Amino acid sequence: MEDAGQQDHRVRKRAPNACSRCRQQKIKCSGTAPCGQCSKKNLACNFDSEHHKILVTREFLTSLERQAGLSHHRHDSGNSAHESNIAARLSPDRTYMQQGFDVEPPHRLPTPAHLPRSNDDTQSDAELDDSRGESTVTDLPFTNPLVSGSSEYVTDRKGEPSYLGTSSNWGFGRRILSNAHERLYGTSLPPASLIFEGQTYDLGWDGRRSCAEFDEAALPTSDFALFLINAVKFHCGQLFHLFDEQDFMRNFSNFHSPTQRAECPELWHIHYLLILALGKALIVRVGQEPRRPPGADLYVQAMKLLPENMYLCRDLIPSIEILCCASLYLQCLDIRSTAYSVVGAAMRMALVAGLHTDIKNRHKSEPERERCREIWWTVYILDCHLSSLMGAPIAIGEQDISVQLPSFGGVAQKSLALSIHVKLAKTTTLILRTVYGEEGRMDRRFLASIKAALKCLASVNDERNSGFPLDLKKSSSSISRLSAYLHLFHHQCIMLTIRPLLYALWQKRLEAPAPLPVTLGGSVRSLLRICVASANEAIRILIALQAQSLLESFIPFDLESTWSCALVLLLAKLVDPSLLRKEESCMPKIHSILDEMVSRGNLIAGLRKIELQQLDETLTTLHNSASLGLITAPDSIGQSFEEGALGGGGVVRDVGSSHSQMQFEPLHDWNSEEGLSGDQLIAVADSLDFATPPDWLSAVPLGQLDGYLY
Repeated sequence: MEDAGQQDHRVRKRAPNACSRCRQQKIKCSGTAPCGQCSKKNLACNFDSEHHKILVTREFLTSLERQAGLSHHRHDSGNSAHESNIAARLSPDRTYMQQGFDVEPPHRLPTPAHLPRSNDDTQSDAELDDSRGESTVTDLPFTNPLVSGSSEYVTDRKGEPSYLGTSSNWGFGRRILSNAHERLYGTSLPPASLIFEGQTYDLGWDGRRSCAEFDEAALPTSDFALFLINAVKFHCGQLFHLFDEQDFMRNFSNFHSPTQRAECPELWHIHYLLILALGKALIVRVGQEPRRPPGADLYVQAMKLLPENMYLCRDLIPSIEILCCASLYLQCLDIRSTAYSVVGAAMRMALVAGLHTDIKNRHKSEPERERCREIWWTVYILDCHLSSLMGAPIAIGEQDISVQLPSFGGVAQKSLALSIHVKLAKTTTLILRTVYGEEGRMDRRFLASIKAALKCLASVNDERNSGFPLDLKKSSSSISRLSAYLHLFHHQCIMLTIRPLLYALWQKRLEAPAPLPVTLGGSVRSLLRICVASANEAIRILIALQAQSLLESFIPFDLESTWSCALVLLLAKLVDPSLLRKEESCMPKIHSILDEMVSRGNLIAGLRKIELQQLDETLTTLHNSASLGLITAPDSIGQSFEEGALGGGGVVRDVGSSHSQMQFEPLHDWNSEEGLSGDQLIAVADSLDFATPPDWLSAVPLGQLDGYLY
């Protein structure tokens, strides 16, 4: 028994090499000549020595990189561009090492020394290496379709071009609608009845700054003003630092005291007007003028009083808070470009003030340093949000930030909430810089960037679930607005990461002359399932918020989540209906959420609903169009899926073609209603294969569709 126990715990060696057939089929190889698999099937067993890989130390790899960098200067100018490109791919990006995430840089292909070993003792080292591919990144046919090629624009109602940002939710929906409309009708999408930036609300101001004076007649009474301030604290204070409560309320008391009013700084009056404008927009449902948003008069007065940036820089801390308030108000009105520019100005001022560094200035007290930290992370998170919604690059790299998180006086819940919020913002930065950045144009780098983003999200997933759980199984259970926001932000990041794949599959549907199969197995299907599950879970959260009157009708993040979910579910229905087979239709729920926002005076939600209905109708007509060659899948295929077309371990049946390789689906036994753990996200990330072109982008003959789904 002792010998048997020792044998069970013995470390088993892997086969040093795999034969050509086992490597191609991606199955276990004993490494013997002939191997066990070939012997069973009585087939010729060949070992290709050219595919045999060796392991090298990091020191040796570093020396090669150094030599490659030195040799760059010795070659002629004709080869310089090519060599610098290779050197850039070999050099690790320190940005991702300093983010606090234990992931590989997405543009650095992992070497065998970095890769986690499988528990399978018979998998060869050569097989493991081949599954990750060679060092070149130009041999695969797939890139992020949202960033590759030329920039895309649409024309608004005034004939002006509007840029479709790569990661923009609005731009993503408009891309789908424009492409579907042109494919179906052969003409460009007419701009009538569609939503465009800055054309929904009217502030009643031409933007000119006259010599305005502070008008107290437009101000509410002190008790109503206090109510509006508390509304801002409830709706925004848990997410962003918009004002320092102690300093702000001291000036508020002075302002409403006739003897001390003169002690209020001039910038505080502007700050006060903006907070009141936000408060009225959050509380007042419908204004007297339909296109004039609540609080517009207070906002316009504040902007008329706001000095130029060169004067704001004289008092940076309150100026940054003022710009954050102005940017958030503009974003709520869908004036995205201006909001993005204003928060950009706040970011530049924060950098000038050194708020991105670990402040240890003897001239600043600890409360002042704490305020600076809160301001910095608010600017950073807002910039991440608005950059993502604009489809624009992030302003600052992670390697340049060294500031600590604020302590909040030892309140653990607030510290944990901000920690998760910052991690999700950093993940958004990673996604924008890689999935939607240069790596998105570079084949394997794009797939590697998805893997890195998923691992970052996995690191936050369990911390979010344990610190801010949501119980959506009982309709009577109360729900935390802060918890819901963090969960929605997390699901938004997942959808933002995976939806380029969904969009690419949908594009292939439009371009293919015949039905294009999508394999049931493999990591790609797992990615699609995660994306759809995030959309469904986000809709459940929004419905729960609506049931308890906690749905945000002015702050745009709930609306953006609703819109993202709708786009993902509409595309998933066309790409692979089985992803939605067990789910009831979410479109009535989405319409209900938008109707709730419209009833509270949100004109943008009404226009989004109209555009969503048009998109749904266009896609349905396009899907049913015989000109595309889209046919209904045979009943046998649907039946095989219901009965479990995936074999034990998530293996797709071999149909006898080069596309029917054995594929493992990491989430084969996963029930999407049970939620997703961090370990499951990591399993999906680790299952992504960089070695071969994704066979879900390749068509096979219609006679070989067993194991595939239309």
